[in-house]
Amino acid sequence: MITNDELLEFNQSIFTGVIVGVGSLVLLFSSGTRIMIQCPFQCGQKAHLFEGHGEDVATSNLLFPFLNLKIKTCSILDGEILELAFGNQRYIYIIPESSGFESYVITTSRGDYPIITY
Repeated sequence: MITNDELLEFNQSIFTGVIVGVGSLVLLFSSGTRIMIQCPFQCGQKAHLFEGHGEDVATSNLLFPFLNLKIKTCSILDGEILELAFGNQRYIYIIPESSGFESYVITTSRGDYPIITY
């Protein structure tokens, strides 16, 4: 299980890229961390969030406005939802599906952490 210390590797890093693949999106950060998404995500300001899915190539464009922004905080809400908080009240929420398969995988300098919910 990933610890808060490992999530700190995302803090103050810059969102540098999105790799769009068949069946997943990979978010890249300046700290060398990354997140592979195969589940729903929401992004935008809390009052107006857009919904996408890591397996839907067409929704990758929702993430592009976040490129080159610095992460203020990274945390896991309710033990499974990953929250990336940027400046100007902008957020990315990665919401796992209860399918028993990997929903997303967090990679830090200490290893890979698949998030699976049932």
